[in-house]
Amino acid sequence: MDSGEERDEREPSPRMTGWTVALICVAIVAGGVLVGGLLHRREPELTTAPVVPSTTTAAPEIDSSYVTPPVVYPVDIPGCAVVEPPTSGPWMQFATADPQSYDNPAYPWFSGRKAMAMSQALQDALPDAVEVGFAPVDQQLLFEPIFDPATDSGERPGAAGWTTAHGPLLRGGKPGQLMVSVKQSTAPVPPCVAGDLDERRHLADGTTVDVHDTWSESRGIRTLSRSAHAYLPDGTVVTASATDDGTDGSSRSGTVPLSIDDLAAVATAAGLRVTTPVPPGTPDVPVSCHGGPEAGRTIDAAAARQLDAVLARIPFDGLTFDRPLGRLRPGDFAGHGVCQAVRVTTPGRESVLSVTIAAGQRVSETTAPGFSGERVQSRQLPDGTVVESREYRTTKYANETGAQPVPETSRIVTVTRGSGTQVTVRSDAEGAADALPLAQLEAIGTTPGLEVR
Repeated sequence: MDSGEERDEREPSPRMTGWTVALICVAIVAGGVLVGGLLHRREPELTTAPVVPSTTTAAPEIDSSYVTPPVVYPVDIPGCAVVEPPTSGPWMQFATADPQSYDNPAYPWFSGRKAMAMSQALQDALPDAVEVGFAPVDQQLLFEPIFDPATDSGERPGAAGWTTAHGPLLRGGKPGQLMVSVKQSTAPVPPCVAGDLDERRHLADGTTVDVHDTWSESRGIRTLSRSAHAYLPDGTVVTASATDDGTDGSSRSGTVPLSIDDLAAVATAAGLRVTTPVPPGTPDVPVSCHGGPEAGRTIDAAAARQLDAVLARIPFDGLTFDRPLGRLRPGDFAGHGVCQAVRVTTPGRESVLSVTIAAGQRVSETTAPGFSGERVQSRQLPDGTVVESREYRTTKYANETGAQPVPETSRIVTVTRGSGTQVTVRSDAEGAADALPLAQLEAIGTTPGLEVR
């Protein structure tokens, strides 16, 4: 992956497989920290007397092997006038970063709305036979805030950052994973290096696409991977990588869900270019939501779709949202349930409305306040359903010096049915706007059909 000027040592090396690079991006962007390495280093020779063996049974040796296909050189690669020799084996650098936001002044071309437009363009570029798997919103091919190790260290701001989208795919019932990264660069197209690509394609508009079909083995488990690196005339660099990783992270399906041509089409999609304008009406990125209790039954995609249909029919007279209610997904954070959060955009009622649905829950035995001044009420309906209402006010303090504190109002209604279905409806508002009334939240939570059987 080209760095923008000269290669930044903190950026993943192109010698790594496309999906290895992808996983690093996820770890950095999602966790805000670190990534570490497959470093081939000789063991130092003994400089002290040998240790006398003890009678203790040694622990079994852990297989830490990492294997990639052997590289043939010299070699002719289609589309390459000159092929350079392979570089040294797989390696990885460490990088740390604080969580980023979409409003990064070092990257004026990028924003939350641009991320949404790119995400839609990415999904539109997938073949009709490919389905995005049931996963949290941030794993639904949503482009994340730009990660820039140079900016985070105070060096070369705006030179090396990239935004990444990732998510599970299904094709013919077989799972896989897709990772796409996008950046802006002024560097020339890198040379062809043996082992890094199988073909270099030169398109009529001046775009160069390097494609690679390979595999790697870690601890004896083989992962199939394909990638396409596109270098576009406007300075956009796109890397699209797909693997046969299963949804549980440990199994392999044996089939990569996207072909080389599919990945090349994704990498060259017009909507992914940094210079493509954001279409009018594009919403901002969705609000994160919590999946509810950590214990309970898992709600699958089919059950979530049934719940979506019920939510979509609820009338919200006088309220407008930034996106339709009725798109439940697993939570971005912990929890076995499904959830969705939308922004209420009605003037004077600006707030965030979230709905979380969990299954296999028991009625809470306590209604004790969780915050000082919190008001809690609980009652049981004739059918045994328990409705608990909470309301509290807090103050949000900004990080900027001199910024005025902002009051926040939160209202929460939790409806627990005898079947074990628990619906939590929450409204949070800042400043002068008021959260939605408890009665309205209860009406949502007690809607007939909003139940997991």
